[in-house]
Amino acid sequence: MNFYSMAVNNIKRKSETYFTYFLSTTFAVAIFYIFCTIYYNPEFADFHTGISKIGIVFQFSAVIVLGFSSIFVFYANSLFIRSRKKEIAIFSLLGMRKREIGLLLFTETLIVGVCSAACGILLGSLFSRFFSMILVKLMLGGAPGNHMSFRLTWQPVVISFGVFLLLFVLNAFYSMRIIYKSKLIDLLSAAKEGEKAPEFSWISSGLSFAMILSAYVILLNFNGNEGAIRLIKPVILAGVLLVAGTYLLFQNVIILIFSKCKNNNTFYLKTGNFISISQLIYRIKANANMFCVIALMSAFTITLMSGVISFYISLNSSMTIYAPYSYLCRNIDASVKKQVLHAVQQDKSVQLYAVTDIDVLTTKASLEGYKVDTNSEYGKITTSVGEKFDLDIIRFSDYQKVIRDTKAKESNGNKGAIYVSTLKKGDCLFLDGNYGHDYSDRIDGKNIHVVTDSGEKDFHITGVSLFKYMGAAHARTTLVIPDEDARTDFADQGRYQVNHCFGLKLGNPLEAGALYDKLNTIVSAGNRDMSYLEYHQLLFNMYGAYIFIGIFLGILFLLAAGSIIFYKQLMEARDDEGRYEILRKIGMSKKEVEASVHRQIAAAFLLPSAVALIHSVVILITYQHMVYTIAVDSPILWYVFAVVMIYFLIYAMFYLLSVRGYLSVVWKEN
Repeated sequence: MNFYSMAVNNIKRKSETYFTYFLSTTFAVAIFYIFCTIYYNPEFADFHTGISKIGIVFQFSAVIVLGFSSIFVFYANSLFIRSRKKEIAIFSLLGMRKREIGLLLFTETLIVGVCSAACGILLGSLFSRFFSMILVKLMLGGAPGNHMSFRLTWQPVVISFGVFLLLFVLNAFYSMRIIYKSKLIDLLSAAKEGEKAPEFSWISSGLSFAMILSAYVILLNFNGNEGAIRLIKPVILAGVLLVAGTYLLFQNVIILIFSKCKNNNTFYLKTGNFISISQLIYRIKANANMFCVIALMSAFTITLMSGVISFYISLNSSMTIYAPYSYLCRNIDASVKKQVLHAVQQDKSVQLYAVTDIDVLTTKASLEGYKVDTNSEYGKITTSVGEKFDLDIIRFSDYQKVIRDTKAKESNGNKGAIYVSTLKKGDCLFLDGNYGHDYSDRIDGKNIHVVTDSGEKDFHITGVSLFKYMGAAHARTTLVIPDEDARTDFADQGRYQVNHCFGLKLGNPLEAGALYDKLNTIVSAGNRDMSYLEYHQLLFNMYGAYIFIGIFLGILFLLAAGSIIFYKQLMEARDDEGRYEILRKIGMSKKEVEASVHRQIAAAFLLPSAVALIHSVVILITYQHMVYTIAVDSPILWYVFAVVMIYFLIYAMFYLLSVRGYLSVVWKEN
């Protein structure tokens, strides 16, 4: 029998162990291949303007998949080698040299690697068209558009097979290295090596809680207005604290929990509890490390999938933030306006719901404790706290027409319209041009000093909102004042800059592409905003790809986390086989063993999941603050609940699979 035949027989003999490993790596190869297929699709470059940026995202995501797959493959292989040390020692006792044993393991690893790479590429080829269609649907977001045709090219096949083959070759060499470094006595006694439980440390426990709470405080105090560059250092610091704190937490909290369980004789001396707790304590360090890894991976999975799903679903409802009007013009004369209306009326495929025609006057103002920090169509504007800033003025009647025509809604995050039926003389509504509420939270009830025809005049603020009545691109701090005040205080409009805004609200804005093209020939580029359809394409084309990648990475991490627990439990079952044989001989029933195994494996799944869920909730609250304008009305916690249910459903499958695998090893029927 040659090395190849022996390697194949070994794989067949350990098929149950290899199956989940093979399935997970095949899935990783398939995802990597799909990313490469989309990136190298020649039609993908024409699908979206500026697609090179999305191409970079796909490249980066493929690198993440490859890097994570590398860690996963090396981890799984190390568990296999550990479980087979006694087998390797027997080979050595039978006369096989280390070079021959290493070559055997090299061949075995390479066979599994080549098969999983080939199956992953085949699986990716079968589903690439389907996932390309999903990507296009996500990037269109319900808008009409051309579907991207699917083409198989040679680059994804060569790259995917090449990089994963290299990965498995390196893994095979690592296995050989372990063989050469190990002594025969160490290999024979590997299965008997227990772990000495570390002592519980109140200092380390306190430090772990301090680190985790510090990370939470940093995350919850993120300010989305500061920009991505300024947040890099806090993000890194919070991540390091969270990882280190989670590691110390599991290194100590498990010891504390198990110690309390052992000290409770009523609980501990029950047969099932005694066995399961003893088994967990026996490998307490390895379990703590695994729990930490699974908790962090699970937190990443829940956060990523909940975030991208909620963000995508929120995009449709947030379209009115960017484009409250289907078509918006500024400062067009009467003849152009007439042509625009005529073109709309001639197009029978669209419904004209409303026409808004208002004047927006710009003056100067100052307000204690307030500053402007915006980047919009007007350019980047930044003022100091209390400094004078540009302020737009609109009449209350025009404001009412805007919210009526655009069907603006109120918001629980104070970013929606302020609905009031009357506005008394001297009072005003304050529409903050900033995107966050940091500077407008405490100004309700204050007086704002506004430059008018007769000098500065105070208006009393009776309502504050982040409502962008002309769209986020035209964000500017605006004061809504009574019509009477507008007539008396701003009668001399020649002293101010006045913008004449003309907006159209259509009933089916996503299907009016031909009309928008026609209107663009009538209105010059400098006098028009992007249409509703253009804003929609801009947002969904850009974020649809991110959603696609986020969901796939989340699924990959979820399956990998479940697989790691499964492998770990299966390896431990092989180590515990002799112990359970003794328990069976002294009279322990199969039912008692099953109860013990269920408890032991349940702890391996539930402890890290509980920590992961807490981490995820905090991170998602931070996410909601970061994308405040879009996500404030989004029921993110409901999405978290849905993702967690899917997460636990998949983990329940891994749990049952782990229990079945464990029992099949430790309780063999005669």
